[in-house]
Amino acid sequence: MIPKSLIVIGAGPGGYVAALEAASRGLAVTLIEKAELGGTCMNRGCIPSKYLLAKSKQVVDALKLADSGITLRLEPIDMTQLWAHKDEILRTLRQREEQALKAARVKIIQGQARFISPHQMEVLRPDGTPEKIEADAILLATGSSIQMPPLFPSHPAIVNSTTIFELPYLPTHLVVIGGGYIGCEMACAFQGLGSRVTLIEKEPRLLPTQPEFEAAGALLSRSFEKRGMTLWTGTTVIAVKPLEDKKIQLSCSNGETVEANAVLVAIGRSPNVKDLALEKAGLALDNKRLTVSAQMQTSVPHIYAIGDLTSPLPLAHTASWEAEVAVSAMLGEKETLAYSTIPRCIYTWPEAAFVGLSEEEARKTGHTPRIDRFHFAGNSKAMVEGESEGFWVSITDADSHKILGGLIAGPHATELIHLVSLAIKTGLKTADIEKTIFAHPSLAESFRDVALRALAAGKKQLR
Repeated sequence: MIPKSLIVIGAGPGGYVAALEAASRGLAVTLIEKAELGGTCMNRGCIPSKYLLAKSKQVVDALKLADSGITLRLEPIDMTQLWAHKDEILRTLRQREEQALKAARVKIIQGQARFISPHQMEVLRPDGTPEKIEADAILLATGSSIQMPPLFPSHPAIVNSTTIFELPYLPTHLVVIGGGYIGCEMACAFQGLGSRVTLIEKEPRLLPTQPEFEAAGALLSRSFEKRGMTLWTGTTVIAVKPLEDKKIQLSCSNGETVEANAVLVAIGRSPNVKDLALEKAGLALDNKRLTVSAQMQTSVPHIYAIGDLTSPLPLAHTASWEAEVAVSAMLGEKETLAYSTIPRCIYTWPEAAFVGLSEEEARKTGHTPRIDRFHFAGNSKAMVEGESEGFWVSITDADSHKILGGLIAGPHATELIHLVSLAIKTGLKTADIEKTIFAHPSLAESFRDVALRALAAGKKQLR
C-alpha cells in the first residue's frame, strides 16, 4: 500500500533529503530531530572539520610563499574568533535547510523519538512534554555517536571529534588517538595551525579499515612525518594520567610516555539506536545495526532505515542517496544503490579519494584488472601550485578497457575523483578519456595522462 504520511527520525543529510523528497512527491511529512537541523554532518562533523582544514591550509599556503620570496608574518591565532566564524557559517546553513523544509510544508518537531507501536512514536520535547504521532511509513535516519573508551576520563583537555571544535586554545602539543580519516584530518588541521602533533594508531598503518586507501595511507605517513608530525603505528595507549587542567600524560605500548595539553580520541562511532525502543516496533539489531533490503526496507515492511544505522559505507552523501532509494520504494518503485560508485574522500593534504572497484574487488567480480599510475610530479599545474606530491591510479579491465575504479592522492583529489565517478557511471573506456580534450595546464589532465599510459602499454602487448 502506498503511504500517505511519513515520519522521518533524524534531520541529518539522510533524513533531510528524505523529508524533502517525500514531501515533493505528495506525502505528509513530519521530521523529528532531537538536536539541530543538519545532524552531526553539518554541526559537529563534515562541515566544521572541512572549515578547520580550509583555514589551516590557508595558513600553510601563506607561509609557503616564503619559498617564492614573499614573506608574511603570522600573528597568534584567536581560537574564539575562529570558532565564532565557524558557528556563523553553520547558522546560515541551518537557516537555509529550515527554509527549504518549511517551503515544502514539512512539519518539524524537536525532541527525542521512540516507538510505542509499529506505527506510533512518542516524542519527548526539550521541555519534557511528550507528544504522540503516527504515520503510514517511518524512516529511521538517526546517525551515529562517538565511541569513548573507559580508559579516558572526563577531563577538559581530553576531547572527541565533537568537542574539539569548542577547544578554547590552540594546543601546543596535540595527541590524536586513531589514524582513521577523522584522526588524520584533525592531526593535519592542527599541525597546519601550529600545534605539535603526535598521532597514535593501533594498526600497522594509517587508514587501516579502508584497504582501498592503503597506498594513500602510506603517502600520508610520509607526508606527515616530513612536515614534523610524530607517528606511532602499531601502538596503543595503556594508561592516561591527568596532570593539570591542560596537561595529560599518556603511557603507550611502544614504551613511550608523552605529555600533551590536548588529547583527541577519534576511534570510531556507533549507530544511535539506544533510545528508539526498537522492540516496540518489532525490530531487532544484527551486530549493532539494522538489516535492510536493497530498497532500505527493514523486517517491518513500512519501516525503513538509512545512513549510519545500516549502511556499509557510512558517509553523508551515501545517506542522502539511500534516502531517495527509500522514498522511491515507499511509492512502489524499485531503485537500488551501487555502493562501489560512491566516492570516498579524505580531506587531509595531500587529499585522497577513491571510487569504484579496487584491484582485489575487480578480480573477485570476474575482471582482469589493469593498474596504471601517473604521479603529480609530472603535472605542470601541480608544480606551479607547489603541490606535486601524490599520484593518480586508474583501475581498468584489461580486456574491455572499461574504467573500473580509481584512487587519487594529491591536490584537489576530492574534487577530481568525480571525473572517475562519471566515467564509471557512463561505462567509459580508456580510449574515451584519451580522446577528451583537457585544458592545459590543469590537474584534471592527469586523468588523460594515466589513460595514455594504459593505452601505450596495451599497444606494446599487441606487438
